[in-house]
Amino acid sequence: AAVAPTDALHLSSLSVPRIIDVAQKAKLFCSYEMGNRTLNSVKWYKDGQEFFRYSPLTPPTTNWFPVKGVTIADGSSHCNQFICNVELEKLNVHSSGQYRCEVSGDAPEFKLIDKSANMTVGVLPKFDPFITGIRHSYKYRDVLLANCSSEWSSPAARLTWYMNNKTAPQSSLQPQINEITRNIEGFPLYASNLQLRVLIDDQRFISKSEVLELRCSADIMALSNLRRESRVRTTILALKDNGYNQRFTENGAC
Repeated sequence: AAVAPTDALHLSSLSVPRIIDVAQKAKLFCSYEMGNRTLNSVKWYKDGQEFFRYSPLTPPTTNWFPVKGVTIADGSSHCNQFICNVELEKLNVHSSGQYRCEVSGDAPEFKLIDKSANMTVGVLPKFDPFITGIRHSYKYRDVLLANCSSEWSSPAARLTWYMNNKTAPQSSLQPQINEITRNIEGFPLYASNLQLRVLIDDQRFISKSEVLELRCSADIMALSNLRRESRVRTTILALKDNGYNQRFTENGAC
C-alpha cells in the first residue's frame, strides 16, 4: 500500500453526534495534520452553508455566519493548527443535517480537504419501555397476552420482544403501532406499541413448571447506546399439579 507523504495535508478525524437530544449541546470536533503546509482556514458547513470560519492568517481569526438551525455556544469554539471544535446550543427541528469540516492549506496551492457526517436532532426517551398485561402465572393451553409501549420519542423506537433471551417468533406479534403527535418545538413524536400473543401449547409444560422471562427492548436508529429495555417474569405451571394426567388416562388417551 502506498504511504501518504509526510508533507501531505490530512484530515485525521471528524466527530459529529449521529443523534442528539434537542435539550443537549452538540459538540463538533475536527482534527487535521498540515504536514509542511501552513493552515489557511478551517470552515464548518451545515447542508452546504458555511456557519463558522477560523482563519489564523487574516484577522479576525474567527467568524460566524447565520444559518438556520445553527447557534454556536458563546466561547465554545477552540481552533488551532491541529484541531477546530465548536459546540452548538439551542438545537431545534432545523438543526438536523449534514455537517462538514473543510481545511485548506495556504498559497500557492490552497489545497482543500474535507469530511462530512450527518446529525439527527431528536427527542430521546428518558424511561424504559412499559410492559403490561402479564399475569403472575399461566398453565398449559392458556393464552399469554402482553403489551410493550415506548415513551414518546423522535424518531420512533423499534420494539422487539424476547422470550427467555430468544427473539419472539414473528407469528406471535401484532404489527407495531406508532401513534404520532407533534410537540411545541415542531418535532413529530411517536409512541410505539407492540403486542405479544402466545398460546402455551408446548408439551413440556404438562409435567414441568418453568419460569418464563419476557423482555422488551426499544431501539432508536439501531444505536446500542440508546437501547432501553424492560423485563418481567411469569411462571408456567405444570399440568400434573392439577389432575390433568389422571383425566388423560381416564379418557383412554394415555
